[in-house]
Amino acid sequence: MKYEMNQLASRPKLTTEEVASHIEFLKEKFYKVESHWPQFGLLFNTLGKLMEEIPSDNKVLILERAYFYGGWSLFAPIFHKQDVVAVDCVVNTSNARWGAQESWLNDGRCIRWRPDYVNGISNLKDIESNSMDYVIVPNVVHHEDQQDKMFQEFARVLKKDGKCLIFEGLVRELHHMPDDYIRYTHEGMRIMFEKNGLKYDSYELGTGVFDVISYVWQNAFEYLPEDIRKEKMKWFYDEHFPYLQELDKKYRQNLVKPDKAFPTGYIVWGIKS
Repeated sequence: MKYEMNQLASRPKLTTEEVASHIEFLKEKFYKVESHWPQFGLLFNTLGKLMEEIPSDNKVLILERAYFYGGWSLFAPIFHKQDVVAVDCVVNTSNARWGAQESWLNDGRCIRWRPDYVNGISNLKDIESNSMDYVIVPNVVHHEDQQDKMFQEFARVLKKDGKCLIFEGLVRELHHMPDDYIRYTHEGMRIMFEKNGLKYDSYELGTGVFDVISYVWQNAFEYLPEDIRKEKMKWFYDEHFPYLQELDKKYRQNLVKPDKAFPTGYIVWGIKS
């Protein structure tokens, strides 16, 4: 690994304004919620509520792929008022992908916060059992090849009545291969929670079918030669993208088959009973 940590990292002293700017940076430039990937709006809306609701004495565990961004945690600063612990969840190809998107952090609003530990997400060996009030897993589950062990670790580290939040994209391209293994529906998450020691609590679906169309268009451009790509991207973002987002906000429910949904992503909650 590029770095190793076996004790809690020093935490920067942050102001509410600094954290708000960091979140705006993530939404605006990193996840591009308004301009490219609205599906991440659900994640940030939920985290924004949690940062205000979780008591300051609660322990919050953030599990993310910090190695991809040069070993910096994107989400730990959001919970600077709580007792937050961040783990860089490494996979087999972590060294090869180290810092692949670190340049995306080149913004004065970005808070540089090191994770506290480097572990596999299916072996959180540095995190004590029954020690966490919350486990937050943003956009990582599909990159783990030992799924049962991972969910068992979520249950192990949570206190009784502790909560696990998972955000996952349902409609995604195969990416960062070979470390892309699975896409659960929210009901699939129910099965994984309940077979591995967590009670399934609730879910919320994110953007809908018109955002799916938008997302597929964006990925399709990468298959075009550069000269055609630039022309088509300009047309798409100037004309087609805003129209699709307008439709997506207006028409979320399937009017022909009410038992059918087409979300780009979702959030699920589990509880350790």
